[in-house]
Amino acid sequence: MKLQKLFLLTALTMSLASMTKVSVAHDHESVLVQDVQTIIAQNTTVTFTDIAKNPYQKEIIKAQQLKIVEGYPDGTFRPNQPVTREQAVSMIVDAIALMTPVDLNATPTSPVRPFLDVPGDRWSAAKINWAQWNLLPAGTPTGRFRPEEPITRADLVSFLRRAAERIKTNLGQPPVLSPTQEAIAFTDVSGFNQQLTNQMSAFCQVASPLNEKGTKFAPTQPAHRDYTAAAIVRTLNCLAEGDK
Repeated sequence: MKLQKLFLLTALTMSLASMTKVSVAHDHESVLVQDVQTIIAQNTTVTFTDIAKNPYQKEIIKAQQLKIVEGYPDGTFRPNQPVTREQAVSMIVDAIALMTPVDLNATPTSPVRPFLDVPGDRWSAAKINWAQWNLLPAGTPTGRFRPEEPITRADLVSFLRRAAERIKTNLGQPPVLSPTQEAIAFTDVSGFNQQLTNQMSAFCQVASPLNEKGTKFAPTQPAHRDYTAAAIVRTLNCLAEGDK
């Protein structure tokens, strides 16, 4: 499938708000796994004015080509801007829809208590609800989602792990994220975060050092737009390669 001409639209928060809540089918078509591979393998051309020296430059451009992220009207990407929890979920659900159908109108198969701070008319409600039904473990407390708070790097990677497992399940594969490389021994994680980053750093380095330097993951720091885009692209690429 050929890529349509890409445009820089409105800021991410505004553009995500304008997305339909009925379907996550891009251009009314499902992008096949091989199409994801093709896009990721294509040569990149810098389209944003502020990412030339960014360590995630190529992955940011891939994320734009996959229509997971967009830039700002002034031609910038603003890579160091924190991503909110609702923005992250919206991008992740869009990414899932590139590889497997996502029906935002589907009815939960078991009773689910909606988040108290995500009213039905909120721009992100449909995607947050879908993620709640499909990505969060059964029995997860659903008091408040805190949609406008920045998502931490650890929470981003945790959502991506669940998203990858969901995609593999929907593709008829065991939900096992097999290592593709040696895990990174981060020096600032323990407990759950250590297990999470060990697994996801070995899975195409979805979990990687802060700014790709040193041995610290910085699990509680906000995930910025550049790393968020890169982590999503790495997840999709790992899944696409594994589906060959």
